[in-house]
Amino acid sequence: MKTSHILLAIIAFFTLTGMVATNVLLKQEYGKIDWSDRYQEFERRAVTAARHWVIEAAPVAEIIIEKSPATQALFLPSMANSYRTRQSGDTVFVSFTMNYDGGSRDPHEGNGYPAGLVLRLPALESVRVLNGRLTVRNFASQQLAIDAQNSRLRTDNLAVANAMDLSISQNSLAILGADTYKSLRLVAKDSSGVDLNNTQTETFNAEVSPKAEVQLRGRALRWLK
Repeated sequence: MKTSHILLAIIAFFTLTGMVATNVLLKQEYGKIDWSDRYQEFERRAVTAARHWVIEAAPVAEIIIEKSPATQALFLPSMANSYRTRQSGDTVFVSFTMNYDGGSRDPHEGNGYPAGLVLRLPALESVRVLNGRLTVRNFASQQLAIDAQNSRLRTDNLAVANAMDLSISQNSLAILGADTYKSLRLVAKDSSGVDLNNTQTETFNAEVSPKAEVQLRGRALRWLK
């Protein structure tokens, strides 16, 4: 057999061996992926457990707070350098402004913001958000207080055994989902707005400024009586 033929055979052998090995490794890595985790590509960082959170954000990405057994922060890799925290007692202060220097954006406009930061917490009693787009979901708690300033807030699947205190100001918009509360105490200042979508509460007390707007839908319509 010619030397050239032997060399070609050797090259072909190692090429095929490499392709097979690569395919095996790819299949192994594919099998490790948790396809049920929508944030599998996010960077993860440990966070100190706390029940009270203050978040200063920017109107360019969604911040999500959701129930989880472990405390963890997840964020898009491109936004990792914008994440800062400090703690004082049982309160964590989060800065996620991303050096945003654009003009103020109307919280009542724009719904298609990508998730930039996800905070997974075992418990939550209060959160204040400034200049952000925040979603709070899947918590069951004895009480909860949310303060939104120049922000858009969404809630989903919250169960509050006692009082849910909601304060919105600086033209904020709160969109409450299919939550259940023992009581809902609302303070809506200036030209802020609240939208109750199928939200259930046994008692509803509202302090609403003349310029503010409250909309009721679904089961929340009972409060029109």
